[in-house]
Amino acid sequence: MITKADIEYKNAPVIVKWDKPLTDSNGNVTEGVMAGQASEFIPRIEQESKLLSELRYIEMEGETQDIQTLRVRPKLQNGNKLSSGAQIDDLLSLTETLPGILKTTLKAQFFTAYTKIAKTFLKTNIEKEGFISKYESLLAPACAADAEVIAIFGKIPATGQTASGYQAIDGILAQLDAVKAYYDENAATNPKLPMGKFTDITTASPLVPQLYQMYIQYLNQEGRLENLKIYTSATTYAKLVAESAERETAGGDDLYFRGGKLYFYGIEVVRLDALAHPENGYGDVVIFMDPNSVGYGPIMEAESEAQYKVELKGYLTSIDFMFDVGIIFGEDVLYAKVTTPSGSGN
Repeated sequence: MITKADIEYKNAPVIVKWDKPLTDSNGNVTEGVMAGQASEFIPRIEQESKLLSELRYIEMEGETQDIQTLRVRPKLQNGNKLSSGAQIDDLLSLTETLPGILKTTLKAQFFTAYTKIAKTFLKTNIEKEGFISKYESLLAPACAADAEVIAIFGKIPATGQTASGYQAIDGILAQLDAVKAYYDENAATNPKLPMGKFTDITTASPLVPQLYQMYIQYLNQEGRLENLKIYTSATTYAKLVAESAERETAGGDDLYFRGGKLYFYGIEVVRLDALAHPENGYGDVVIFMDPNSVGYGPIMEAESEAQYKVELKGYLTSIDFMFDVGIIFGEDVLYAKVTTPSGSGN
């Protein structure tokens, strides 16, 4: 037995050996190598789903669900008598208030992940047969985190089908790219249109002035401020923290900490784990977003199932999702690519 004193005080070399190593006919260690002196598995989820819980939940009645949105911006007009013989001119001669009616369609796609668990492993690991339930308890939130990556970076390829979940739906960024294309075609006649994608931000220069310009664009397109948050990767967040440390004042500045949270002009900056795992060539991004303006429509929450398969001599366990995301109000969402020039030292 190796004691704590052996390690701390004797400074002697230590050899650790598994209690029950299993080998096949060729001498290779099998799955049973996980059985050792440990009393339990210590699970770790690489990232946690944070954004999906903040998005507007859409109750899906089937695989396809229409979202009808209604927005009214009336212009009040003079109701006093403007001509003789009547309280008001003919009502129809005044400017009509036209409601804005938009439709977004969610088309939920099916996602799944599976694992083969060998029979020998279940006999020898520290959890024994309880390993499957232990694993499923870890797999469900881990898949939810991957679903968040799909919701952000998903992009349907121009041609052909693919098994990759990241190409099954158009996520938030792909939808904003479409908003940007419409903006480029029509901004000359309607400068208040949502831009979708802002000018690239570079880490070679201070981030605060660049984020300020992005903030101005968000205001110009009349984005809502009430629930606005700024989502960044851990890397960009760290750079902002470094810049905040260089500020001369602790409060009343454009970038400050309060209650352990980072704020930019009073807007909370959220470090989003999913942004550290970009797909479809997007890279690092920063997103200004009112999460209530993006719909998340799951047909079902994560469902897991496991079954013993004789032909596998083990269990096949899987977990399934079915969901889609859709931008409801484009003016409330804006993203920018974050670039780091080579040799910049950032």
